[in-house]
Amino acid sequence: MEDAGIVELYFQRSEAAIRETGKKYDAYLNRVAYNILRSIRDTEEIVNDTYMAAWNAIPPTRPNNLKYFLVRIARNLSFDRLDYLNAGKRNALFVELNECIPDRRNDMEEMWEAREIGKVLNRFLKTLDRKSAAVFLARYFYGYSISELAEQYALSGRQVKYLLSKTRNRLKAYFEKEGVEL
Repeated sequence: MEDAGIVELYFQRSEAAIRETGKKYDAYLNRVAYNILRSIRDTEEIVNDTYMAAWNAIPPTRPNNLKYFLVRIARNLSFDRLDYLNAGKRNALFVELNECIPDRRNDMEEMWEAREIGKVLNRFLKTLDRKSAAVFLARYFYGYSISELAEQYALSGRQVKYLLSKTRNRLKAYFEKEGVEL
């Protein structure tokens, strides 16, 4: 079923919306959540919570892209769960980006700044070659491990680490150029 049809099912408050969402996106959402949590049990809960959150958000929200709408929910829920499980410990993915992207989660002004940082980040990604952007996003958006990236992009683990390090350094310089305080 097409995404527009699934969204219409949500607007009709039909339970078939959840079923159709699961048929189309269950494997993808499981992959995204598992890449962050590395726990099958937690992943299953997050995917179910993603469906519930989508049910509660649609309507009134009408997502332009259902896949990315669901991924955003799953990622946010996964990172919230990770924060809870780690109880203050830093996740390795965030440690890598810590010097490039400041944590701004506290108030409305910081939320606005985070959106602006997101816009700058999107502009930065457009400056990268396809492979660098894909590896960067796979690592920091989808949570792929170094070994998974190496296999997927036919690189060695050392090459992936080098590429990511080089991209993070470029990101830091780009943020400084754009006036983003680190």
